[in-house]
Amino acid sequence: MRIYMTDRIPHPTRGPASYRRFAGLFIRRMLPALLLACLTLFAPSPVHAAEGAQTTPAATTTLSAEQAQELISVLSNDAQRQQFLTTLQNLTQAKAQTKHTSIIDLARENITLFGNRALQQLRILHQNIIDFGAIAPWVHALIYDAALQTSIAHIALRVVIMLVCSYLLFFGVRIVLRPLYQRISNMAKRHDHMVFQREAEKLRHARTEATEAVADTARTAATHHDEHIKEDTAAAQASLQDSLRHQGALTQLMLCLRRAPYTLTCALLELVTIFTFPLIALLMGILDPTTSPQAGHAIWSISWLIGIGLGVWTLVLRIFLAPQTPWLRLSILRDSSSTFIFRYFRQIGVILAWGFSLLAVLHSMAMPSAVSNGLQKLLLLVVHLFLAIMIIRSRKRVQHACQHIGANNRRLQSVMALFAGSWWVVALFFDLALWLVWAADISGGYQLILQIFIRTLIALVAVRVVSILFYGGLERFMRALDNWNLNEETLFRIRRYYPAATTVIRIIVAVLTVLALALAWGAPVYILFGHGTLGPRIFQAAVTILLALIIGILAWEVANVTIEHHIRRLGEQDNKDVKIRIARLQTLTPMFRILFLLVLAVIIGLTVLSQLGIDTGPLIASASIFGVALGFGSQKLVQDFISGIFLLLENALTVGDSVTLNGTYGVIERLSLRSVHVRANDGSMNIFSFSSLSQVTNYNRDFSRAMILATVDIDSDTDQVADILVEIGKEMRHEAPYKDLILADFDLWGVSAIGESSVSVKGVYPTTNAGRWTVEWEFNRRMKKRFEKAGIQYPRDVVDIQGPALERFINNKGAAQAAAEQGKA
Repeated sequence: MRIYMTDRIPHPTRGPASYRRFAGLFIRRMLPALLLACLTLFAPSPVHAAEGAQTTPAATTTLSAEQAQELISVLSNDAQRQQFLTTLQNLTQAKAQTKHTSIIDLARENITLFGNRALQQLRILHQNIIDFGAIAPWVHALIYDAALQTSIAHIALRVVIMLVCSYLLFFGVRIVLRPLYQRISNMAKRHDHMVFQREAEKLRHARTEATEAVADTARTAATHHDEHIKEDTAAAQASLQDSLRHQGALTQLMLCLRRAPYTLTCALLELVTIFTFPLIALLMGILDPTTSPQAGHAIWSISWLIGIGLGVWTLVLRIFLAPQTPWLRLSILRDSSSTFIFRYFRQIGVILAWGFSLLAVLHSMAMPSAVSNGLQKLLLLVVHLFLAIMIIRSRKRVQHACQHIGANNRRLQSVMALFAGSWWVVALFFDLALWLVWAADISGGYQLILQIFIRTLIALVAVRVVSILFYGGLERFMRALDNWNLNEETLFRIRRYYPAATTVIRIIVAVLTVLALALAWGAPVYILFGHGTLGPRIFQAAVTILLALIIGILAWEVANVTIEHHIRRLGEQDNKDVKIRIARLQTLTPMFRILFLLVLAVIIGLTVLSQLGIDTGPLIASASIFGVALGFGSQKLVQDFISGIFLLLENALTVGDSVTLNGTYGVIERLSLRSVHVRANDGSMNIFSFSSLSQVTNYNRDFSRAMILATVDIDSDTDQVADILVEIGKEMRHEAPYKDLILADFDLWGVSAIGESSVSVKGVYPTTNAGRWTVEWEFNRRMKKRFEKAGIQYPRDVVDIQGPALERFINNKGAAQAAAEQGKA
C-alpha cells in the first residue's frame, strides 16, 4: 500500500509590514464593512437579476385564426399601430413605476443574491476541500465484512503492542542515561556560571574605562571649547552606550558558543532514546512473521513519524531553546520567550506526528484515499489555526522587542512601531491563505496571494494618504479659526463639532478602505456604480442626508447665535425697558428652541426617510390623523399650551418675577410649554398648568409700592402718628441703600380705619420691583422704634364677659378641679 501523507506542508512566510492603524482597523472594525461591501460588490444588479429571472421557460400560448387576422389588421393600419405602441409603452412605464426601487429594496435584493452566490461558492469549496462521500461504504464494509474486521484487529493489535513496547524501552533508556545526562548538565551549568562571571567582569572593566574616556573627553572640551561641552559629552556618552551594547551582544554570542560541547553531548544522549521506536518496529518484523504488509506499513509509519520525526523535532527545539535548562541553550533568547516558542512549536509537532500516524493507520485499514485526503486537510487546518493562535498571543512580545530595538536605534523607531502594529495581520493572512490555496488546489494560487498582498499594501497606502489629507485639512481649519477674529462663544460652538467631524471622516475613510480593498482583491467594483444599482443610490442618499444635516446644524447655530447676540447687545444698554425685553427674550428663548428643534427634526427626518426610499405621504397622513386624535384625547394639554402661549405673548409672566398664582406667592424659576414653576418662600416648588391659572398677581411690572399701615391705640394722636411716618419717609428717601430702591416721596393717605380700640393710619412708598419688601420691612422697624420713643401705644384686645357667663365659667373650672382630685385619690 502507498500512503499519500508525505507531501511537503507549506508554512506561512513573513511579508512586509502594512500600516499599523489600518491593519488594526481592518481586523477589528472593517470586517462588518467588508461584508456589506461584498453584499454590494459581488451581487449582480437588479437589472441582471431580472434578466436572469426572465430566462425561465414560460407557458406557450397559441393564437386563433380570428385573433391572428385582427392583429394583422391592427399592424397594417398606421393609426391603430401607433395607438397599440402607445398602449404598450404606458404599460411598461406603469410597471416600472410600481417596481420597488428604494435603497432598502435594492439592499434586500443584493443580500439575497449574495447569499445564494455565497452558499453556492461555499458548497463548491466544501466539495473541493473535503469529500466524505466515500466514508459510508467503508463504514458499511467495516461493519459487515468479516475479513476486513480481522485485518483491522490484526493491525490495531500490533500497533498497540508496538507503541507500548516502544515507550517502555524509551523511558527505560532515559532512566539509564539520566545520571550521565544530569552530570553533563551540572558541568555545563557550572561552566556557564563561571564564564558568565568572567565576561561580566570584563564588561564592567570596559564600562569603567569607557566612562573615564568620556570624562577625559569632557575635560578636554571644557579646556578648549567651553561652548561645546554638552554636545561633546552627549556624543561621547552615546558612543559609550553603543559600544557597551555591541560588546554585551558579542559576549552573549560567545557564551552560547561555549555551551555547544555540553549541549551537543546531551543531544547525543537523547538521540539514543529516539531510535527505540525503529528498533521495536524492526524486532517485531523479525520476531512476528505473521505480520501483514498493512500492519508492517502502519508500524513503520508510526515509528518514523512519532519516534524519529517528533523526537528529532523536540531535540532540535531543546538544543536552541532549552526552556528548563538555559545553560544548555544555544540562543540568546530569554527564558519567557524560549518557553513560549518551545511550548507552541512542540505542540504543533505533536499534532502533526500523531495526526499523520493516525491517518497512516486508517489508510492501512483500507480507508478510501478521498476520505484520507480530507482528514489530512483538516489536520493541517488545525495546525494553521494553532499557528494563528500563536501569532495572536505573541503580539505583545513582538511589540516589546520592536520597542526595544527602536529605543536603541532612533532611525528604526518609526519602522519598528509600524511593524509591531501590523506584522501579525500579515502573518495571519499568509497563514490562512496558504492553507486555503493548498487545500482547494487553486491553480496559480500562490502567485495570486502575493499579488493580492502587494495590491492590498498599495490600497492601504493610498487610503492612508487620503486620510492624512482629510485629517490634516480638518486640523488646519481648526487652527485657522484663531485668525478669523471670532469671539470665544463662536469658537466654542464651532469646535464643539470637531468630534462629529472626525467621526464623519472616519466613516468616509472606512468606506474608502473597503472599496480599495475590494478593488485590490479583484472584486467587480464596477457593478456597484452601474446604472440603477445600489451604489449611486447610496451615494446620492448619503450626500443628501449629509447636506440636510449640515443645513440643519447651520440653521440651528445661526438662530442661537442671533438670539444670544441680540440679548447681549441689549444687555449693554442701561435702560429699564431694555432689561424687561431681555427678561422676556430669556423667557421665550427655551420655548422657541424646542419648537425650532422639533421643526428641524421633522424636516430632516422626512428627508432621510425619503432618501431611503420610504414613501413619506402615508406617514404624513398618519401623523395628521394621530395629531387630531391626540388633540381630542389630550385637550387639557392643548389648552395648557395655548394658554401659555397667550400669557407669554402678553408678557404676563417672566422668569424671576415675584408672583401670586392661585393664592401661592413665590418666584418664577422655570417656564415650560404647558406649566410654570414657582419657588415659594418656604422653598417648596409649586407647579401650575397655564390653564389652571384663574388669577395672576405679578409684583414685577413697572413699579411696586411698600404698603405702610400704622395701627395704634384709639386714644393716640393721629397727627403725631402721621408726622412720624412722614419723617421716617424723608429719612429713608436720602439714605443708602434705600434711596436707590425708592422712586418717589412717601405718600400719606391718612386714617384708613377706626375700630373699637384702635385707629389705623395708612401710606405708600413707591419703590422698584426688587425694593418693595426691603423698604417696607425697614420702615416698619423704624416706625416701632419711634412709637416706643414717643409713647404711642399699640391697641390691646379687650374681651367683654357678662355676669352669667362669668359665673358659669367659674363653676365649670371648679368642677374640673374636683374631678381631678377624685381621680388622684
